[in-house]
Amino acid sequence: MGRATMQFMRAIISAIGFTFLGITAFGAQGVLALPVEVKLGAEQTVVRDAGWPYLFQAKEGTTVVFGHKVWLPKQHEPVVFASRSFDERKSWEVSQPTPGKDPGPVTEGSAVQLADGRILIFNVYAYHVGERRFEGKRWVSRDGWKTVSGPETIRVSVPLAKVDGMVDDRGEPISRLYLRRSVVVLAGGDLLATAYGCFDGDNVPVEYLPAMKQSRTYLIRSHDEGLTWNYAGTVAAPPMGQEGFGEPVLLRLQHGAHAGRLICQMRAGRENAISQSESDDDGTTWTPAHPLSWTFSRYGRSRDIVGVDPDLIEMSTGILVMGYGHKPDFMDDGNFLAFSVDQGKTWTAETRLSSAMTRAYVGVREVSPGKLFVVYTNTTEPDGAKYKEAVFDVVGRTVTVTTKTSAADHSP
Repeated sequence: MGRATMQFMRAIISAIGFTFLGITAFGAQGVLALPVEVKLGAEQTVVRDAGWPYLFQAKEGTTVVFGHKVWLPKQHEPVVFASRSFDERKSWEVSQPTPGKDPGPVTEGSAVQLADGRILIFNVYAYHVGERRFEGKRWVSRDGWKTVSGPETIRVSVPLAKVDGMVDDRGEPISRLYLRRSVVVLAGGDLLATAYGCFDGDNVPVEYLPAMKQSRTYLIRSHDEGLTWNYAGTVAAPPMGQEGFGEPVLLRLQHGAHAGRLICQMRAGRENAISQSESDDDGTTWTPAHPLSWTFSRYGRSRDIVGVDPDLIEMSTGILVMGYGHKPDFMDDGNFLAFSVDQGKTWTAETRLSSAMTRAYVGVREVSPGKLFVVYTNTTEPDGAKYKEAVFDVVGRTVTVTTKTSAADHSP
């Protein structure tokens, strides 16, 4: 069966809009028990001709999809976009940067809402200004992201960060770190954020671009709501897979026996399993990072959870949801969700959201109890189109998740 035929069949299944988490397995012992059921709503276009979306849900109900559209040659930062919905995602208001003005948040998910309602939004890039100190940007919204003020300068100190001889995945020279995806509020009010980049001595080449070196994921901590940050420890260091540990997401559990535990998931490569590490002491120490897999058989067989740019949330029920996508290198295009009912110890299944070629970046948030909203990218380019030349649209869909406690016996 060819790649195009497989993707067509998967697209039909996805369009039906209903899936069980797990694989239905019949036999003498009955059907495999499925812990949750998932219903997929219809896709809707959020932003045309845009990729790399990130998702934020404000307490006031505002849904924000933001990210960047395209990289221009020799530019240090991409062209950005933001799309907001104030009516439960029935309509979208797209904003574009004004020429000659500050483009607004250039961010990959680093936004957090404080207890007093303020939303802090951080630029993904912080640039080296000397002596292993970096400067980035912070914006603030006080009205549920209806208006945003800033930017203000933030300062980050990472004493071991490599600042010379680095290139990004375009081969462009860089001297910066990535404040990436997550900012968590700790019990005492400090902010803890995930970052990634190279330290002195991190010299393992990336498989597909040897001039680029494998990265590590580490933490930075702030005592003043993100205006100044200091290095707070490494989560995971290379070597690992094709790329090391990058594109991290950080979650602090709110429910269950492990409330307060930090879970960090990280990209390891275009063809590698996503890695996960846990901390029970606010990030001071971490378990060794381990590749994730999901159990697809009642006999315990499993498959790697392969993908890039994981997103991770905890639902109000305590179920964990992760989103991720496949780069074309993996030869199985699509975007996915996976679920855990035991606080991240195991993952029960993959749920396919799409089958078209994708940028592979996914955002997921719970917008009401039991209801998720998910964003990702699709392309309508014909099969075989070149990834770097394809045009992508950001799409979203509602996903309803309900708990399933038992399965009927289908023994013959």
